[in-house]
Amino acid sequence: MDRRVHERHPADFQVRVTELQDPDFSASGQVVDISESGLGINLPLQFMPGSVVRLHINDSVLYGLVSHCTPERSHFRTGIEVARVRIGESDSSHLLRAMLEEVMPDVQWMETLS
Repeated sequence: MDRRVHERHPADFQVRVTELQDPDFSASGQVVDISESGLGINLPLQFMPGSVVRLHINDSVLYGLVSHCTPERSHFRTGIEVARVRIGESDSSHLLRAMLEEVMPDVQWMETLS
């Protein structure tokens, strides 16, 4: 039975995820899909559900909560509910903003990074 609440849209970009309680606990991974509630990411480390994390995507920063983390082959399939976004000024960040605005209409936007 499929328990998904929101439709997932394929994505393919790099992200750096850092636990806010322990900034030394950080890993780079691949965003594989995006939905209204957040991002699906393949990571080499296991982040605990409930952890508050910061995500760096190019020159943008997103904040969220780990909703699940499941081992899959050589990585951990991690779902992160995005709560706030601070978008950068690069061309790739403008594309990221357009995608997030379309897929995550309720996300909270912070001032842009400069």
